[in-house]
Amino acid sequence: MLNLTKLSNKYGCDKSDAKHRYTKLYQARFDEIRKQKFNMMEFGYGQGASTRMWLEYFPNIKLFVVDKDPIKNPTPLLKYIKNGRLVYIEASQLDSDSIFKVIKDNKFFIVIDDCSHVAEDEQFTMNFMFPRVVSGGWYVIEDLLCPRSHNKSFGVEADLTIDMLKIYNKTKRFQSKILTMDENLAIEKDIDNIKIYKKIAFIRKK
Repeated sequence: MLNLTKLSNKYGCDKSDAKHRYTKLYQARFDEIRKQKFNMMEFGYGQGASTRMWLEYFPNIKLFVVDKDPIKNPTPLLKYIKNGRLVYIEASQLDSDSIFKVIKDNKFFIVIDDCSHVAEDEQFTMNFMFPRVVSGGWYVIEDLLCPRSHNKSFGVEADLTIDMLKIYNKTKRFQSKILTMDENLAIEKDIDNIKIYKKIAFIRKK
């Protein structure tokens, strides 16, 4: 078995036990499908550590990475770009138009939001990307306790995403203050279950 925590440490990724302790949670869910072929998306690139980690851990995926900054340290990733396993989208996580132009009709088994960690951004992104998750797939939001200011461009302050998800688990109601009633209901009806572990949430699609 390929150990994801060791792989994370190999690339200096902060998802390992050295910092956030996410890798054991990911491995518990995804090790059995590790060699399957599917599309995956991660919002947030940083220095590319998690990108390299995922491409090695899932040897048959096509990985779409979204970040507002140009790709850093591209040399180790050129082989993946050339063989089509990595698609880098230089765009804000809120720029759905630019993202959709690249992903076209692709659907995803795993989508991970490891980007701004701002509540409004997380909820806005989930609204347009959760419909792109296949049935039985996963939408993951990391660093839910990361202190961030609100995105004032929305005109209303959203509840912290972790609090909103906890309320869903109690009431089965998805209620984001930045989304319309119809948008909330659309997400609500497609959620199978939500598992929250301290500061990361795994949302399963029906």
